[in-house]
Amino acid sequence: MNDFNKIGQVIALYEENYFTGGFSEWVIKDDLQNRKSMDALSTMGSSGKQTYRLAEKKRFYVEEFSNGWNWINAALNEVRAHQPWDSMLISRCERCRDQAKKLLDIVQNF
Repeated sequence: MNDFNKIGQVIALYEENYFTGGFSEWVIKDDLQNRKSMDALSTMGSSGKQTYRLAEKKRFYVEEFSNGWNWINAALNEVRAHQPWDSMLISRCERCRDQAKKLLDIVQNF
């Protein structure tokens, strides 16, 4: 993972997705709440069977944010080890890593 330009590009994608995009905090909370409501309503339908859409989506998010956290943390360690003067990239990695953890906590505690 010694290509620091690539690390910067991937971090930019994480920044976009985790802060303002499809994996941002408000999108995750809204999605989970909607799925929780759908699960509750599914037991009232004609079949009376739970859809478990919330549980499935939570598993997906846990995997996504765990993988993201692991990749970002590995990239951060690489930058610190080989390019410690690049404080901008280090702070971007730390910010994304912290956001991945925050999103993971939101999903796990929902």
